[in-house]
Amino acid sequence: MRKTRVSLALAVLALLAVFGFFSCADGKRDEKVVFIDLDAVISEERKRIFSRVLRGELSREEAEERVGRFFIRFGEVLADYEKEGYLVLDAKSVLGGGSDITGEILEELSVRGDESE
Repeated sequence: MRKTRVSLALAVLALLAVFGFFSCADGKRDEKVVFIDLDAVISEERKRIFSRVLRGELSREEAEERVGRFFIRFGEVLADYEKEGYLVLDAKSVLGGGSDITGEILEELSVRGDESE
């Protein structure tokens, strides 16, 4: 399960990098720069899933499936922001400017997660 989490996290980071590259390559200057605390987003979902495992609501296999679905939802949320003209960066990469949308991302992931459960 550790390998799955690490490779999925790397996939999300790669997705962020691709979005950033293509957004910059377009030459758009009217983009809105926002950032998220990627560690906080992943940690929050991990807590949600593992608390359900500890309560006996999910098996290990179901938990691994939920992790995979989480990263799919996360990619969809990021794609929605990119379509709206946002450049989404990891908070660790931001030295100044931009708006923190971590709370909005967590809320959207929660809503989409509730719909799929």
